[in-house]
Amino acid sequence: MPRRVALALVLAAVLLPARFRVQVESPPAPPACAPAGRGVPPRHWLGCAADPGDRRPLAADERLVLGLPIDPNTAGARELAHVPGLSRRLAEAVVRSREQDGPFRTADDLRRVRGIGPRRLEQARGALRIEAAP
Repeated sequence: MPRRVALALVLAAVLLPARFRVQVESPPAPPACAPAGRGVPPRHWLGCAADPGDRRPLAADERLVLGLPIDPNTAGARELAHVPGLSRRLAEAVVRSREQDGPFRTADDLRRVRGIGPRRLEQARGALRIEAAP
């Protein structure tokens, strides 16, 4: 029995400091989503929550790729042109209509824009969300 106790004490004295030494000497791992140590991040890099630095709002095409809707009352013609069913010309017409006739209360109000009929509206409906006016 005394041999077993002595063996346990020797193993503890040898192995425990090694375990703590590994914890102290190893550098912290970089965040999983950061391109750490690879030079300048690519132009399309959006970052992640662990990245330091400024945040920028997502562009319209990035929002659509992620499945996030666009508000036609705040978006410009360039952003609205990325919505399925809307061309650049129709997006400009939507912005003109919003400036002349006021904000859209529902998605169906987009039909007041010349060139947007029921079929185009159905194509665009999934990518649009009308936010309530403050």
